[in-house]
Amino acid sequence: MKKLIQETLGALVLIIFLFSCNEAEDETLEVLTIENKIEILEDGNWLLKGFEDQIMYIFKAGKRETFYGENGVFSQPIPTTNDYFPTGTKLTIDLNFGNIKTYDVQLSCNNTIVELYDENGSLNSTLYKQNSDYENCLN
Repeated sequence: MKKLIQETLGALVLIIFLFSCNEAEDETLEVLTIENKIEILEDGNWLLKGFEDQIMYIFKAGKRETFYGENGVFSQPIPTTNDYFPTGTKLTIDLNFGNIKTYDVQLSCNNTIVELYDENGSLNSTLYKQNSDYENCLN
């Protein structure tokens, strides 16, 4: 009788495990559209990797503003803005004077790190969401 109970419990655990794996496999990861990614960009201030206390970008209503700061204190944006817009599945930024760049946008660390890859697949820049816990993802 004891052996029968052990075998039954073992079979039950195996069945639960198999069904939970199937459910996990059936769940699909949410794929963000470029419009979703732009919404995330527009929902924060973004610090440029390597210059986190000196350069900050704000994306809002199709305009990217650039702020220069000192020791993480940012005041007024520079007078020139950069237009941005979706192009297919990518983000295009008009850097002015005929300099237009299109990037693949990759998000990580609960959408607190943004990587912009150029058309050749090379990493162009990394942005960190200001006042987020992005530093915990860097370790």
